[in-house]
Amino acid sequence: MPPATDTSLPTGTVTFLFTDIEGSTRILSRMGEGYAELLARHAEILRSAIVDHSGTEVATEGDSFFAAFASATDGVVAAIQAQQAFAAATWPKGAEIKVRMGLHTGEGRLGGDNYVGIDVNRAARIAAAGHGGQVLLSDSTRALIESTLPDGGRLRDLGEHRLKDFDRPMRISQLEIDGLPTDFPELKTLDARPGNLPDQLTSFVGRDRELAQVSELIGAHRLVTLTGPGGTGKTRLALRVAGDRIGHHRDGAFFVDLAPIHNPELVPSAIAQALRIGVEPGSDALGAVRAHLRDRDLLLILDNFEQVQAGAGVVEELLSAAPRVRVLVTSRMPLAIYGEQEYEVPPFEIPAARPAGELSGFGAVDLFVERARAVKPAFELSDDNAAAVAGIIAHLDGLPLAIELAAGQLRILSPSAILLRLEQHLPLPAAAFEGRPERQRTVHAAIDWSYELLDEPERRLFARLSAFPGGCSLEAAEWVADPGDLGIAVIDGLAGLVGKSLLRQQEAEDGATRFAMLETISEYAAERLRTDFDAGPTRRRLTEFYLAFAEEAGPHLTMRDQARWLDRCEREQPNLRAALRWAVDAPEPELGLRIATALWRFWHQRGPMWEGRQALDELLALPATSPAIRARALGGAGGLAWWTGDHPAMLRHHREALPLARESEDRRDLIEATYNLGFAMLWSAVLGGAPDADAAEDLFREGLAIAEGLGDRRGIAKAQRGLGLIIGIARGDPAAAVPILQASVSILEDVGDRWELTESLIGLGNGYRFSGDMPRARQHYLHALDINVDAGSRQTSASLLRMVAALESHAGRHERAARLWGAAEAARMIYGASLDPPAAARLLGDPVAASRPAIGDDAVDQALAQGRAMDLDAAIAYAHAEE
Repeated sequence: MPPATDTSLPTGTVTFLFTDIEGSTRILSRMGEGYAELLARHAEILRSAIVDHSGTEVATEGDSFFAAFASATDGVVAAIQAQQAFAAATWPKGAEIKVRMGLHTGEGRLGGDNYVGIDVNRAARIAAAGHGGQVLLSDSTRALIESTLPDGGRLRDLGEHRLKDFDRPMRISQLEIDGLPTDFPELKTLDARPGNLPDQLTSFVGRDRELAQVSELIGAHRLVTLTGPGGTGKTRLALRVAGDRIGHHRDGAFFVDLAPIHNPELVPSAIAQALRIGVEPGSDALGAVRAHLRDRDLLLILDNFEQVQAGAGVVEELLSAAPRVRVLVTSRMPLAIYGEQEYEVPPFEIPAARPAGELSGFGAVDLFVERARAVKPAFELSDDNAAAVAGIIAHLDGLPLAIELAAGQLRILSPSAILLRLEQHLPLPAAAFEGRPERQRTVHAAIDWSYELLDEPERRLFARLSAFPGGCSLEAAEWVADPGDLGIAVIDGLAGLVGKSLLRQQEAEDGATRFAMLETISEYAAERLRTDFDAGPTRRRLTEFYLAFAEEAGPHLTMRDQARWLDRCEREQPNLRAALRWAVDAPEPELGLRIATALWRFWHQRGPMWEGRQALDELLALPATSPAIRARALGGAGGLAWWTGDHPAMLRHHREALPLARESEDRRDLIEATYNLGFAMLWSAVLGGAPDADAAEDLFREGLAIAEGLGDRRGIAKAQRGLGLIIGIARGDPAAAVPILQASVSILEDVGDRWELTESLIGLGNGYRFSGDMPRARQHYLHALDINVDAGSRQTSASLLRMVAALESHAGRHERAARLWGAAEAARMIYGASLDPPAAARLLGDPVAASRPAIGDDAVDQALAQGRAMDLDAAIAYAHAEE
């Protein structure tokens, strides 16, 4: 059957069905000519099911079918009918066929005579992940059919999975059909279980006993802490245990690196980032993590917890809220909370000197030999060097990190020469080890010994690289570590430090090369930077580099390429924190304020917003800087105050900023300041404060005149939006506001500022809603929602779902209103969304309260529960669907 013409294909919200026969090539080779009869019978069954349930056959290729349905329920019932018919059919020559199926509901966008767009690809990838006889559904399809599932059908949640060509994991469900098989192998996804366990560049050697013991502990207890000094291999052991046990947890295993942070309040945000939750800035990250983990079965690895020991209560809360989550912690000390099982990771057993044949099999020896071959491939353990290798291990107390560092020196030294240097090495002064455990002293001494083998330029580079808590790119290393006195090409120095195991080369998600140190080595390097080199100037250069980075990033954080730049800022967040900390401590308020001002939209969209407010407050409290810089910083501080619900602080910041902006030579500062203060005054009027609507309108008109004079289209659009809000909200004439808001939207669509466009679309949607044009209000709310999600920022998703819910309530579709309201509540919990500002909440109304007298409490409560069970993708698909 040829593809359908574009006039017969459903559009809007469409459910796509992909099917194919498992092992069709094998069946063909066995059946020969009889395969054509089988294929025809298979096609007859499928076409009958598609037609019986109002579907459209889009295309076929061999044994593969692609169909589309205007109703998700029709698509699922068609799949059930087809699978039942396949199971009951008699096939030629006694053959048996098993057909796998995948359904996904999304946007039915046409291109020529077929569908185009990401949702078609999603459906195809879901089908490809299954096995013969299995029917898989995306969460958007599940959300639409869960309450209308026919008798004989059930749904099983298979957890989140990463599909080929898609970065974000997708939750997949299995449709189970009475009388048909329900047990299938693991899905054929990129990860049989979801997770983010980092790839290990070297093999795991010699810890079989410890591996078995820790695996047994985490199988029996929900919290296990691996303790011991730096260098004992806690992280490697934890990762290996997680890798071996990932199949025991439906929702996989996730690794949280706490090394770059020192503030315990950031622990929930770090966990959320590792879990890819996308917590709303300015919100309760811990609450979002609790909500996300509540029903999940996964293993959480928290690495380097000693730096944030005061955050142990977070672990306790998560274990209490999520009964199927297990936590594996690495730390130099236990967390000391209820239910913790401590496991002290021992050093390797130290063998006595003996012939080579008797040394093989000792973990420490095997580790030394393997790491030695990484730098000298021909290295072999022999009777000639066995005693020296055993001696090296004994001198290093069997500590894995120290052994790896020593083995790395075989590039230039023999085992006997390494042993001699260890025997003759003069220890550091006792003060250098004050307060350190004995084994920690050994690791410190081993790093010190490796350090002394560096030449002076390498030492200087090594020390300066410790300024980067989040690792660095080649460009950053060249800027910060070489002010002109390094004496070596930075790229050559980096290669040398990587080769000596003092630096690790990593690949970021976007393919960029980065360099980072283990935490223990970084601590040592920072000590050397303080005592031997130029800590102050190096940290200044770090701050100057990240000032340039932040000011390059700032204009992109709301534009079409914002997702890429937000990701870059997130990757550099530990380094940005270090730069801001230095600016406060130095003090260098101008440098710090410029960085924080450029980044406020990052904190706004990725958070945590309280961190941005704290940084700006600290910097603004320092002695005054230039009026223009302070005015811009106050604008950012006011914006963050608004989004965290602190209206008085917003008004205070914007009032202070306006006279400073009038002193600025850049007239665009005044455009921003007039809009910001006008916006604050508008909401003061709406909230029943001082009647500032007239003053707000004057400020918007002043800003509009300046923007028109400069030809600043973004400024024009913002001022127009402000005037539209004055007319629609403060003056109570939404119909008159619509054309002004339409003009703002039109400009911003052309300019490409996604965030400002979202704001204007919401304003325009409100204008239509309060003018009585509900279809157009819905259109603009949904447009804003789609832009928000496409950009990788879900800042306003919950609020927009509530706006659509308000429209459904007005239309009398109370069950849909309650489901969307419940979905918005779930999004708030999972993404940590902050509450709507009071004025916005007032405009929304309460659709749930309105629904109760219309359809009854039981129906409302059931719809709310169904909405809360949706993930955000499913909720968005449901919001787009019209019943």
